[in-house]
Amino acid sequence: MSSQTLTAKLKDLKEARKRGDLNPREFYIKLLNLTCEVMQELIDEDISDEDVKKQIPLILAFIEDQIDKLGQRGH
Repeated sequence: MSSQTLTAKLKDLKEARKRGDLNPREFYIKLLNLTCEVMQELIDEDISDEDVKKQIPLILAFIEDQIDKLGQRGH
């Protein structure tokens, strides 16, 4: 899947949310699904070590925050 396709999907989601077609939970779930699609593309891509190193802090921050919030909700 191309970056243009992923960008279009994200744009469509944002527009649907803005129009009120998606409630916050639906928007959240669709964003997580899109994240999985992006992740699959990144796994299959040949990324330089330098680019990988730059992305690690962002991914760590996201994962750590989500795990922390999951724990706060009792899971």
